[in-house]
Amino acid sequence: MKKATLVAVTAIGTVALLALTGYAFANAPKPGTMVGIIASKKSASVEVMDQPGAKGSIKVAKVQVPGPSWIAVHLDDKGMPGKRVGLQSVPAGNSTDVEVKLDGVKLTDKLIVAVHADRGIVGKFEFDKKLFDASPDKPYFVGGMELAMETKVSERPFGVKAADGEASIKVSDQPVVAGAIIVDEAVAPAGAWVVVHLDEGGKPGKRVGYQQIFAGTNQRVAVMLDPSITLTDRLLVAVHADRGVAGKLEFDMMDKYASPDQPFFVGGKEVATAVTIK
Repeated sequence: MKKATLVAVTAIGTVALLALTGYAFANAPKPGTMVGIIASKKSASVEVMDQPGAKGSIKVAKVQVPGPSWIAVHLDDKGMPGKRVGLQSVPAGNSTDVEVKLDGVKLTDKLIVAVHADRGIVGKFEFDKKLFDASPDKPYFVGGMELAMETKVSERPFGVKAADGEASIKVSDQPVVAGAIIVDEAVAPAGAWVVVHLDEGGKPGKRVGYQQIFAGTNQRVAVMLDPSITLTDRLLVAVHADRGVAGKLEFDMMDKYASPDQPFFVGGKEVATAVTIK
C-alpha cells in the first residue's frame, strides 16, 4: 500500500510549506522563529494511507508519540494546512488504526494530518497558529520538519469496464468438494482471474481462492480454497482483469484502488455473484 507523502511544514509567522531540504529549525532557530516540540525519529512518527471515498472519518494507521498528544486533521489549502476538520487525542507510545472523526464539511481532495503535543490542560486542545508561541499544544518537529502527512480522500475510479457479454460469471450453490468449488462458467475479454472471497454482510471479505482463466468462455473452472481459512456459508465469486504482471494476481483489498487486477464491471455492476456452500 502506498504511503502518503510527508508534508514539511514550518511555522514562521504563518504556516508555510518547506522543501525536504529546507531549513532545520531544531538545529539553528533564528530570533523570532516559532518552533514546535522537538522530538526524535524514535519517539515520534506518523503513518496514514490514502483513503478514497472517506467522509465521516479517516484512519491513521500508526502514530508514535513521547507523551499525551493530538492528531489534528486539516483541509488542504493549496498545499498548506487549512481549516481543522478533525481532532483525536492519543496516549503516549504507539497507537494503531486510530479513527479520527471529521466535521460535516465538504472535504478537499487531500487532507493534512498533523501530530501535536498535549502539554497544556490534558484532554483540551490548546493551539492557535495565530498565537503560536503562547499555545502549549504545539506540533511536533522531527529532523526540522513538522510531523505531518498527506492523505488523499477523493474517490478514484474503480473497476475495469467491459461491454455487455464480454464478462460474466455463473456459479451454482454447492458443497465444497476436495477443497474446491466449481464455477459453471466464467467469461472474460482477455486473460483474467476468478477470485473467491468470504461473504461479510454481502461484501467481499478475506480472499480464500483464485484461479487464472483464458480469454473467452471458460467452463467448469475448479477454484481451490485455502484450507486454513474457516469458510462462511456463502462465498462471493468475481471475475478480475489481469492487467499487471501476467499470471500474477495483483489485487489487495486494503489498497484496491491502486491494484492493477481490479474486477470487471458491466453496465455499472460488478461481474460477481454469491454461492451458498453449506
